[in-house]
This record gives sequence, structure tokens and C-alpha cells, in this order.
Amino acid sequence: RFSQPLAIYSLHIIFTVNCCHFTEIPKPKVIIKPDQHVFRGETVTLRCDIDGEGVTSWQYSWYKDGSANAFSELQEHTFSPVTESDAGKYSCYGAEREGSCISNMSDAVTLTVSAKVSIKPAQHVFRGDTVTIRCDIDGEGVTSWQYSWYKDGSNSVFTHATNDFILTDIPKPTLTVRPQSALFTGDSVTLRCEVDQSWDGWEFLWSKNSNTESTEASTKTIDSVKVSDGGEYRCRARREGHYTNYSEPVTVTIYGKYFSHIINCVMVFILYKLYVLLPYTNPTPKPTPYRKLCAFLQKNSLCMIYKRFEKWGHGVMSS
Repeated sequence: RFSQPLAIYSLHIIFTVNCCHFTEIPKPKVIIKPDQHVFRGETVTLRCDIDGEGVTSWQYSWYKDGSANAFSELQEHTFSPVTESDAGKYSCYGAEREGSCISNMSDAVTLTVSAKVSIKPAQHVFRGDTVTIRCDIDGEGVTSWQYSWYKDGSNSVFTHATNDFILTDIPKPTLTVRPQSALFTGDSVTLRCEVDQSWDGWEFLWSKNSNTESTEASTKTIDSVKVSDGGEYRCRARREGHYTNYSEPVTVTIYGKYFSHIINCVMVFILYKLYVLLPYTNPTPKPTPYRKLCAFLQKNSLCMIYKRFEKWGHGVMSS
């Protein structure tokens, strides 16, 4: 009949004694060595440190993921080898051996265990060597895994191969643009992504200004360009779950109609200066600025006029 009041009174006594021993109830600190993020197969040690005034002997209790059941009573608990199932949030607290003092619960510390990646024959190889990369996962009860491989911290999947794949010299596509990368609105442009054609079955992925990739053919044609079509393009190829490197980026610049009119006026002025104001005293005139403009604006109609004037001018000077 008095069991419940006695229990409450007993807890009160422990609390009072505990407060008398410490100016402040100690809070343990969890230390994970060698690191909080480890790979499967490594050795990992959890340590619970308590700075308690006057207490020389502690009994420790370890908890995982908020469980009420302690899994260890040692100050240090070692996983050797550690597996993916050992990952989780760990906390500890201590109670004085043959005494009444207890600590607070520590803050939870997260242990992350990643799959183990192995490289054969070695991590340092020479160009042209064949390398096998393998991913090992120890998942309890899981018999089939789908693997995604990443390179250099990228968020883009490098390959969806099985747990191991052979890495050879990764090709890099060549991205070309025709007729040129500087265009006026309404012009037509063709971008071509070329990769080693000795392998068939390539899929091509295009991205503009580092936006989301879209799967298209190796040739990308825009018949009537707009200013919004301008930007930095790049491509890569995919074959049987394997990806090439990205091509070097190519910048396409689109000029509006007003800019085209200004260029035409400049060209007319240069044309007039070369063949009206310039006397034919030099038997080999060199209208270099205009030729450069025509190289820049290959499809401009005034360039055709310029070529006819140039031919006519040479005919007059040679006569």
C-alpha cells in the first residue's frame, strides 16, 4: 500500500544527494574515433567522457537511436569491423559505482557508415591502364542493390553499373557549332556533339547554362534563333549506363535586329570608303577590316556585294 509514496521519496533522496556532490550535474561527452563518418570494414571506437567532481569510478550506459535499452556498460565500445547496421545516433550517461551520483544524458552523436569502395589494381595508375572499381554494402536482409556511382562530388550520376565496373579511358565529346557561334535573330544554327564512333548505341545529353540535361540526338539544329537561344552549351554521351566526360562548353551569342542594322550601316560606310573615297593608287589594296567583318557575318548580304566590289576593283586597277 505504501510502495508508491516510498518510491517517490526514494527518488527525491537520490536527486538531493546527487545535487550535493556537484555544483552542477555533469554532462558526458561522446567521442568517436577515428571519425564520425567511416567506411564499412574500419574499426570505430565510441568513448564516453564524464568530468565529475570527486567521482573516480563510473558505470557507463550506452544507447542507440533513443532506445531505452543499454547495449554496453563500458567507457569505450568498439566496432571491429564496423558495418552499415552500426550507423546511428549514440548517447551515454554514467552512474557512480557504489555511490548515488549520476550524470545527465549526453548529446547524441551520429555515426555514419558508408559502403566500402575498393579500387584494383591500385588507386594510383597510369593512363591506359584498366581499373576495376567495386562497391561493397553489408545490408542485413537485403539481397539486391541498385548502385549509383558519382565522381568528384558531383550530383550527376556517373554510371548505374552493378557493384563493380571496369573503368577505361573515358572519352570526351567534341562540341562544334555551324556556321558560327555569333548570330543574328532569325539565323539558323547547328550544334553537333561528336564522340568515338567506334562504339554504337550512344545517347546524347545536352545542357544549356548548366541547367537540367535533356536527351536528344547528336545534332541539335535551331532553324530560326531567338535572343533567348543564346547561352553556354555543353554535351555528354551515355551508353549502357556509362557516361562520357562533358565536352568543352561552347557559347552561342545571338544579336537582335537593331544590332544587325547598326552593323550593316558600318559595313556600308567601310564599303563606301574603300571603293569611292580611296583612289586606286595602290595596285594591291587590303580592305582587312571589311574582310574581318565578313568572316564574322558570313551570311550577310552586304558581304556578297563587297566581294563583287572587290573583284570589280581589282579589275579596274589591273586595267
